Amino acid sequence: MNKFLVLKDDEKINVQAADVEAAAAEGVSLSTYLNNKYASIVEKFNGELDAFDIALLSKGIIVKDNLEFGIQSSSMMKFFTTDENRNLFPEFVIRQLRQISGMPSIINDLVASTRVINGDSAKQVVLDLSNTPAGQKNKQALKKRRIAEGANIPVAELKLGEVSIKIYKYGIGVKATYEVLRRTTVDMFRKQMELVSLQAGYDEVGAVIDVIVNGDGNTNPAVVYKATELNPDATEGKLDEITLVKFLVKQAPFNYDTLIVDEEIYTQICTILMDKNLTNAINPKISFEFPQGLLSNLRVVYSEDLEKTSDSKHQIIGLAKNYAIEKTIEAGSMINEVSKTVENQTQLAVMTENAGFNKIDSRASAILKLA
Repeated sequence: MNKFLVLKDDEKINVQAADVEAAAAEGVSLSTYLNNKYASIVEKFNGELDAFDIALLSKGIIVKDNLEFGIQSSSMMKFFTTDENRNLFPEFVIRQLRQISGMPSIINDLVASTRVINGDSAKQVVLDLSNTPAGQKNKQALKKRRIAEGANIPVAELKLGEVSIKIYKYGIGVKATYEVLRRTTVDMFRKQMELVSLQAGYDEVGAVIDVIVNGDGNTNPAVVYKATELNPDATEGKLDEITLVKFLVKQAPFNYDTLIVDEEIYTQICTILMDKNLTNAINPKISFEFPQGLLSNLRVVYSEDLEKTSDSKHQIIGLAKNYAIEKTIEAGSMINEVSKTVENQTQLAVMTENAGFNKIDSRASAILKLA
């Protein structure tokens, strides 16, 4: 059984309204404030519990079910049985919001990196490969090539984008009446909050698609390839192996390792994989290697937002995940808040952030149109 379920009197932490006010006055979370105030008690638990965990246990609030030992998490209404318990509820919810904001999300399969900026706008850094020395009118794509003695060396230039990244406010909230909380365990509440985070991740996919398709404001919409241009034998509206492979290698040296597709194309890809096991058709004694990485394992991400954002169905977005999209977050804009409304006895928890998406390199994403 959990050795921390029963605490000694000198191990308990009781949170008063004055503690909540002091934490707010210092501009720190209640958890941080308690860890500092009760550092000597926290040390007794060897890093397994922090001060807020101890405060919950001090009030007999169990946050996780343990079926092995027949332990059930507490009812959410236990947070409202005493004034001291009520002091714990806002911080408990905020901790759940912080925790789920760091959970794995589908957006992590589409974004190469996340950048934190000061202010509500910033310009992206762009790699210019045009190689246009002063006095030359004709642009030539930058390539490593043989140069004559004394001739100019091809140079790539890092520049700032012409237009600032667009930052928008994103948010989601959860509201519950006291009646609902009374019939909900703490563990179930945590699960419901995880579902909120899952939905929030899916909702961001639409914003990523919009930037890939239309650009981030720096005249960089996605290049569009028609299936019949890549494969004259392609069938209208239907994906085939040849067309897919040609699309994946079209933007070499970028490795298109991620596809965003609608329901129809998702189904077609699954059907191709199930109907044709290419490894069984090849002599098992022969192995193939693709050292350029142009053909590798593919992430296939389904999104209903693809049809909403794009101008037609039956198209695939391909991207080299590590070089395509960056997420930008305004510093200090991630806000988690909890409030209560006495008139209708409800509790409301919201989380918001100011963020935007931009392209790292426009060549790292493209569109394949099947129809």
